[in-house]
Amino acid sequence: MGSRSIDMQCWKCGAELKHLLLPFSRYEECSVCKADLHACLACLHYAPNLSDACEEDRADFILDKDKANFCDYFRVNTKAYQKQENTAASEARSKLAALFGEELPEADETAEQSPQSDADRALAELKRLFGDEE
Repeated sequence: MGSRSIDMQCWKCGAELKHLLLPFSRYEECSVCKADLHACLACLHYAPNLSDACEEDRADFILDKDKANFCDYFRVNTKAYQKQENTAASEARSKLAALFGEELPEADETAEQSPQSDADRALAELKRLFGDEE
């Protein structure tokens, strides 16, 4: 059984990943966001509407669907990326910011491309609040 290559989208950031060799190693990562690619969220059998989130009856239960695993039933879903609708979260952040008299930064393209940008901004704000500027 030989290797073959595929093109796919990262399940986490949506980046186009070209010429990936199959079968995936457990350690295969997205070259953009470093998300594990041999994970439930990138599998054809992933079904969030089911109790164990897997259509394959014989597969072992996997707790962390976004982490690499050893599932023998893993099949690459080349279109696993689902853009997240964040309008409710954005409205909640706006209301919270208004409550405390703060202004939210304008949403931009880089926030979508950088999955840790919210965390980075939160860390920077904590450092600013506690005077821990580097």
